[in-house]
Amino acid sequence: MYRFVIFDLDGTLIDSSDGVVEAVNYSLQQMGEPTQPPEVIKPYIGYPLAKMYPEFTDAPYEQLYEHFTVKAAQTVVTSTYALPHVDEVLKQLYADGRTLAVATTKIKRHVDSILDKLDWRKYFLAAVGGDEAPRFKPDPAIFRLTLERLQAKPSDAMVVGDTVNDVHAAQAVPMTVTAVASPYGHRDELMASQPDHFIEDIRQLPDILQLADDGGETR
Repeated sequence: MYRFVIFDLDGTLIDSSDGVVEAVNYSLQQMGEPTQPPEVIKPYIGYPLAKMYPEFTDAPYEQLYEHFTVKAAQTVVTSTYALPHVDEVLKQLYADGRTLAVATTKIKRHVDSILDKLDWRKYFLAAVGGDEAPRFKPDPAIFRLTLERLQAKPSDAMVVGDTVNDVHAAQAVPMTVTAVASPYGHRDELMASQPDHFIEDIRQLPDILQLADDGGETR
């Protein structure tokens, strides 16, 4: 049985994109750089900011990040909402006896505030932020740290995420990984990363877990 389920956050369980877009554009403005439209910024959500900023500007990353964190403290948590049907799925998995965790690029204080805002803390035994791991996904460090906190073996856990970084990080542990269609795009890239399972709708996850428990193949 896949007793443990480790979720990515943005694009998998939540949407905080409005707050992220606002914080990114604030940081660009503070450095005298042109702002970017939401449709350009959103595909980078869930990835490290260091991957995004060089696409927009040559301004120093450290200064951009400092401005980003100032605004993000005001916008990210307040803008966050649960993606459709996530509440019901978390409730079902918890009732089924699954042990749930979050492993995300988001910093820990934002993760904790989001779990409190959505009343999800009761579902998650562990929540690991990107600032707690030595390296970002696709490095597997954050998943290994999460497994350590759960006192879980990789073979007993499934990762659920919406980006190739989630897939590659899980494969590097290695752990079984289910990719869920992201509201931010990258579908072809996600499919090409060869997750063990792919779902269009988070409501498919309980059935995927049950089938995987039984040794079924759903790729």
